[in-house]
Amino acid sequence: MPKVTIYDVAKRAGVSAATVSKVLNGTGRISPETSQRIRAAIEELQYRPSLIASALKKHQTFSVGLLVPDITNPFYAALARAVEDQALAHNYAVLICSTDNIAEREEKQLELFLRQRLDGLIVATSEAMGQEFFNTLHQSQVRVVFIDRVIPNVPYPVIATDHYLGSYLATEHLIELGHRDIAIFLEPLTLRSSLERLRGFAKALEAHQIKFDDHLVFSEGFGVEAGYELAQRMLTQKGPQELPTAIFAATDQLAIGALQYFHEKGISVPDQISLIGYDDIQMAKMVSPPLTTVAQPITELGHQAFEVLLGTQALSATTTLLPPRVVVRSSTAAPHLQS
Repeated sequence: MPKVTIYDVAKRAGVSAATVSKVLNGTGRISPETSQRIRAAIEELQYRPSLIASALKKHQTFSVGLLVPDITNPFYAALARAVEDQALAHNYAVLICSTDNIAEREEKQLELFLRQRLDGLIVATSEAMGQEFFNTLHQSQVRVVFIDRVIPNVPYPVIATDHYLGSYLATEHLIELGHRDIAIFLEPLTLRSSLERLRGFAKALEAHQIKFDDHLVFSEGFGVEAGYELAQRMLTQKGPQELPTAIFAATDQLAIGALQYFHEKGISVPDQISLIGYDDIQMAKMVSPPLTTVAQPITELGHQAFEVLLGTQALSATTTLLPPRVVVRSSTAAPHLQS
């Protein structure tokens, strides 16, 4: 069966090919009756315009790039899926690359993306990029949206969860249960997201007249392994009799790593120590006990990032912070239940 062309549609609708093109592109003044007739012909003939031809005319590729620290991290996998779903709804493809939180790798991936002449970039940055990174972006004149981590003083839109608020709510949840001796597990403090979560933690303690203790702040790398190592370090430093009554782990992966270590050492959660995470990844509800956590609006983050990338907001520097919420499960309890 021969492929249906724009000329076939024009013939069926009794108009010129140029008029059909105007309806497809939303340009020109076409009467509602003519437009309806053309759309009926398109539907009847099942005409599908060529994205390649349209891209050549408009200098578009209908593709965007997504830079994330680690696509194997469940949070970034979910975020990538949210971006991809929204892009697909607009007939765009998404190219995804991991940077491993390494500035050099981030810059190399950026160069590769720019060679593809993509229509835009969504960047969950390592925060370690230098001025050269921004110079390259500026020279490319590509649309850019930063996501997840708030980067100050950048001439691009930023969309992230309010990590300060999320941390405050997590700490307040533990305090309302009756905890006063609370530790915090963090990713590297070179990350602004870690600093914001530490700031929210400290502010919640201050608001409830609880003294901030530097010795209860533990910072390591990324992922479940880092959480395991932080729990091990805390137990080595304090001993089983001097453990805090609760831990706020600033990612679910850190919390799950700590939970694994406590299981191995026979330390019961939440009977002996309460544990709250951050992100609300799928695994959080599957571990034992199910993890109390701070839920980030991951789907909304991804959808908004893509919509901003295509819209006029992409041309100005704005910061949008989305509210998180606490999801209470079984890993937190009042300290009086602990032995």
